Amino acid sequence: MDAVVVYESLWGNTAAIAQAIARGYGNGAVALTTDKATPSVVARARLLIVGAPVHAMNLPTDASRTSAMSKVYGRPGLHADVSHPSVRDWLEGLPPAERQCAAFETGIRGPLGHGAGRAIIARLTALGHTPIDEPHAFTVALVTGSAEPAALLIGGQEEKAVHWGEHLATVMSSPQSKDPQHRS
Repeated sequence: MDAVVVYESLWGNTAAIAQAIARGYGNGAVALTTDKATPSVVARARLLIVGAPVHAMNLPTDASRTSAMSKVYGRPGLHADVSHPSVRDWLEGLPPAERQCAAFETGIRGPLGHGAGRAIIARLTALGHTPIDEPHAFTVALVTGSAEPAALLIGGQEEKAVHWGEHLATVMSSPQSKDPQHRS
């Protein structure tokens, strides 16, 4: 496996983006929730891509995940899925490694809709990983009347994620990507 896309998704938005990135990357990529992305699975990948929703300009916390559980969208009702560990907790358990990485976030437009991607890159860099691109942001709406997972995604975001996955695959196929210290 060439790339693992690890994600935390409460409403299905970040999951849809992670799956689109993996589709764009191609056959060598898989999208996994934090509980499925064990250290042994991650160790087999050349590229680690990690994504999470933005909560208060950062990664979700236990308190923000608890707060999300009180929100319900649409009928019969879409509830937050907090059954998987948060990316914040998952990153704390990730062992140091020299691997290339990238990060993404899902959030609202504007200054309050950013921060998770940079927090992910900071943690991965501290663990010895090398970013191959700037964190990417994918936009969600504040409200929806739909109870379908990923209903908050603004139109075109999944296509944008596919294109970014294609870009990451191109970067990883370049001769410079063989050097873990290479930055693009």
